[in-house]
Amino acid sequence: MISFASGLFYDAKLYDVIKDFSFFLKPILFIALGFLLISRITDKNFIFRALIYTAVISATIHLVELLIFTINHPFSVNRIRGDLGRDNFIELFALVLLFVKSTRVFYSEAILKRINIFKFILLVSFVFYFSRTMVISFFIVIIALNGYAKISSRGLIYITIFNLLTIALFTSLQFADLKRESKGVEGFFYKIKMAPSEIFSPDIDINTKNHRSLWDHWRAYEALKAIEGISDTKYKLGWLFGKGLGAQVDLGFEAPLDGKKFQYIPIIHNGYVYVIFKSGIIGLIIYLVFLLITYMQSYKQGNYHVSVINNFISGIALFFMLTSLIITGIYNSSDIIVFILGGLFALQFYYSNQHQTNEDRHIRN
Repeated sequence: MISFASGLFYDAKLYDVIKDFSFFLKPILFIALGFLLISRITDKNFIFRALIYTAVISATIHLVELLIFTINHPFSVNRIRGDLGRDNFIELFALVLLFVKSTRVFYSEAILKRINIFKFILLVSFVFYFSRTMVISFFIVIIALNGYAKISSRGLIYITIFNLLTIALFTSLQFADLKRESKGVEGFFYKIKMAPSEIFSPDIDINTKNHRSLWDHWRAYEALKAIEGISDTKYKLGWLFGKGLGAQVDLGFEAPLDGKKFQYIPIIHNGYVYVIFKSGIIGLIIYLVFLLITYMQSYKQGNYHVSVINNFISGIALFFMLTSLIITGIYNSSDIIVFILGGLFALQFYYSNQHQTNEDRHIRN
């Protein structure tokens, strides 16, 4: 609503307005669809079966494609990611579920019998995505699903260990002589090494003929140009309300993106800056409040089923907090985890009411 209202004060093409509207509508629509679907079907645990089976099928296809690729091409991390996919969050969450024992109360007997086979297929596929985001997300979500993401003595210990290991990894990589052009696993570690500067350091040479060098700092550069765009608005009102639906980020030069050259782009990788650019600090506050409320679900009391679901919801919130820095978070057009989130809200509602009904019966008896 904020981005629609603020957009009325700026010139924008109708096509760009509609496109932005679809981006902002998508998470609302998917949460509602996930909630309604699980609310209507009899088998409430269907969402877990669907997630795991879909992930296993996807992973199997990925591994077959990988086998064909390695037969016909020399091994190259960048080429594998470019041709076979850069990530798959369905596989990520299914793998986490299979590793966390508390979630097995939601599985069918068929899944329990094949759990180790499914783990193996998903784990191998997971490794060959060579995705920094997937690796970090895996540990964040698995910590949350085990109930350690809450601010408690044990939770703080696990969070501190995770942070220290992450800092140690990035620090050690800074002293390693890694080359961008490396085609093997070294290329993957180079991407990990460059992750902080890619997000926070916007220093790029827009006149370079080596376009690949742009990507080491691209996310930060996009965010900087978006911030400059809202700073240029009259009375700096862009900071408060954003530039609205249809607003485009001026990159300052024609950048080679997806085989074409673009100077103006409607969406950037940094989800937080994206929200500010379209709907200002007011919009960002609303987005952060939503993520915080979603994360706080793990603090709610309930029976065993409710507790597991609450931890899962909290893990998804932390996942979106991370991915909002690098792939637009909840507004990522290819992400359907937000649909799973809607289904989990429905399960939370169902099992909470079931628990309350059982307590009422116990009191009456």
